[in-house]
Amino acid sequence: MTAPSLTSVVSDRSDVELAAVFERVWGARGYETRVRFRGPDVHVEATGKTPEGAKRDLRIWITTTGTVTADKASAFVRRCERAGIEPYVAAVGGGRVASDAHRPGLVVLDAPAIAVEIRETGVESFVRELAIGDGGSDGGSPDADGDGDDPVDDEDDEADRLTRREALKKAGTYVAGGLVTYLAVEQVSDFVQRSPKLRAAVARRAAWVDDHLPDVALPTVEWSLPTPQPLSEESTLPNRTTAVATPANATTIPYADLRTNPESYAGTTVTYTGRVEETMERDETRLALVAVEDDRGRLSGDVVARWPTGCFFDGDIGFRLLADERVRLWGVVAGEGSISGGVRYPRIDVSALEKA
Repeated sequence: MTAPSLTSVVSDRSDVELAAVFERVWGARGYETRVRFRGPDVHVEATGKTPEGAKRDLRIWITTTGTVTADKASAFVRRCERAGIEPYVAAVGGGRVASDAHRPGLVVLDAPAIAVEIRETGVESFVRELAIGDGGSDGGSPDADGDGDDPVDDEDDEADRLTRREALKKAGTYVAGGLVTYLAVEQVSDFVQRSPKLRAAVARRAAWVDDHLPDVALPTVEWSLPTPQPLSEESTLPNRTTAVATPANATTIPYADLRTNPESYAGTTVTYTGRVEETMERDETRLALVAVEDDRGRLSGDVVARWPTGCFFDGDIGFRLLADERVRLWGVVAGEGSISGGVRYPRIDVSALEKA
């Protein structure tokens, strides 16, 4: 039987297996790599130097089951640009990039493109071994090395296959981030993700690795809270002097519905969790672009949050609102708005805010 093409082998891999593949590809190029999990999303980060000696950083967002929408792509590219990182998206198998999600500077990799990189870096054998270790087929006959009549040969072949699987698990040339990846490759699958019991088992394994990593002491930064500013009489936003409790009737409108027609939800009390993409002050109003998440922790798209300057920094919350800060907000839908005169997103007048 003819061995399957490398493109088809790549297409059949899970997101965590592809993370292991990208580690090998960029490791072969002399880059240091690590894997990050953002909710259910898998990112591979690589740091190294170009042939000319310039420092180069890149981040690959891997998806094998979901769709990268325009809003998600914009948020991902902005985050990478702020950090000086080249953004990549690898969409294979059931993953895809929406037709309107392509952005300047965003490199989209499909299975054929990934196969080319695998061949260029000489790691094809690793990818095929990974497929065999996952229970797949390398396309060869199981009796290729024997006459197929001796049951002992079948047992030896199975033992040899298990030995190769163990060898992949015990590869000692990877940094801690790589170790986490290979634990994940062995433990995480579509079935695992659907099973709370197995997900808990994976979490315990990851916790063991975390316990054996060195602690890094971060420097202490002192700062003072800004002085609250009074509102103008014309302001329609919540008054900073009013103690606002978390609204009990808040709901989470699916982002796709809110994005399509925010005006139809005007006046609805909502709550979202997400990461701060950008902040600014305009007159007496504080604005924040927040990339909100769905109930599985995946980025859904952006909303513009607004509140009076100083409202949440006079003891109401104990943190500074910085880029990449993860927050939960409550408020009322107020149509559309933009943070700096650019793209317009659903706008929320915030009445309560806390660190998530």
